Amino acid sequence: MVKINFTNARHKRRKKVLKMAKGYFGSKKNLYKTAHEQVMRSLQYAYRDRRQKKRNFRRLWIIRINAGCKNNNISYSSFIHGLILSKIEVNRKILADIAFSQPEMFTEYVNLSKNSLNQKKNNILKINEDNNQNVFNDSLKNIQIKNIKIIEKKKKIDNNSEIKISPIVPNDQNNRKEMEKKIELDKMLLYDLKKIAKEKKIKNFSKLNKKELINILKKI
Repeated sequence: MVKINFTNARHKRRKKVLKMAKGYFGSKKNLYKTAHEQVMRSLQYAYRDRRQKKRNFRRLWIIRINAGCKNNNISYSSFIHGLILSKIEVNRKILADIAFSQPEMFTEYVNLSKNSLNQKKNNILKINEDNNQNVFNDSLKNIQIKNIKIIEKKKKIDNNSEIKISPIVPNDQNNRKEMEKKIELDKMLLYDLKKIAKEKKIKNFSKLNKKELINILKKI
């Protein structure tokens, strides 16, 4: 079987790695093994720092915009919120350049954001005033309706005041005794009621409630 040597591919890979390792210190630029290790490590660092670069620049832009906002007596968050309300589509990169190189133009942007914030506050105050007035009007209507109902009730009471309710007074002694008996039974405990039911030979008295026992004893 014929032996195959991938010499061209091997040499190309070697040249590629050594070309990427050009300028490294010591044997990292000459020897393939150390050069390959350093190139792989440097590629990992490059992958990481390509992402960190975006974060660092955004942080720098925010710092510059915040410095410009402090000079114009406004916070960073309210400035950005005002720009969003005024529908100005300028990113932080451009705002940071303007704040750093052209502070007078940056003050104009700050004034625009302040005006939009003031307009929003005024609109909120108007809405709150309208809501308070509506609530006040509703409460007045409810009070008037309640007063009308109270007046109608008073009229009905005045019309019915001529009708006198005569209290029920038991004339006979038997009626009095029955009333006293009912009151006594209501005040008694369940244990005492069961004793009375046992004496009067009521069937299944142990399974009955207090109310049921009282009703049965009243009938006897």
